[in-house]
Amino acid sequence: MSVILEIDEGEKGIREIELDSLNGEAELASFLAPVAEKEGIPLTELLSDVGVGEVQFDPHSKVGECLKHGDRWRHRRVCIDLHFESEDAKHQFPARATWAQVHHWGCDHFDVPADACANLELHEGSPNGPVLNDRNRIGYHHGCKTVWLVKPGPEPYGGR
Repeated sequence: MSVILEIDEGEKGIREIELDSLNGEAELASFLAPVAEKEGIPLTELLSDVGVGEVQFDPHSKVGECLKHGDRWRHRRVCIDLHFESEDAKHQFPARATWAQVHHWGCDHFDVPADACANLELHEGSPNGPVLNDRNRIGYHHGCKTVWLVKPGPEPYGGR
């Protein structure tokens, strides 16, 4: 029996990869590790959003347990266009990733020191846009969402 893994990258399309699932006792992480390496997706990201429909697989599940939900698995990735000062970079993240992962990736990518990174916020759409909560999931969306990594400004309406 085989598994079809769909890697959905929104506007970039969906790639299908066929995997031989003869060893149903293999752990999901070891089963998907070669795919992650071949596709250039960090294994932790691949495992964070792989499943069937609304069912998300546990990375420690056995392949046979996952197959009970079907043999067409999906991993969804979304584009984030992250801006910091005069630089910007686009990156694909798992749809189930949190904004904290975007925050950390941005600080690493733009070489922001850890102590300075802790004092930055993610804002949606513009440097003055709404603040994104690091604990919330990115969610699935089409297109590339623009996000800014900025120093927090004064709170509106005279807040502290």
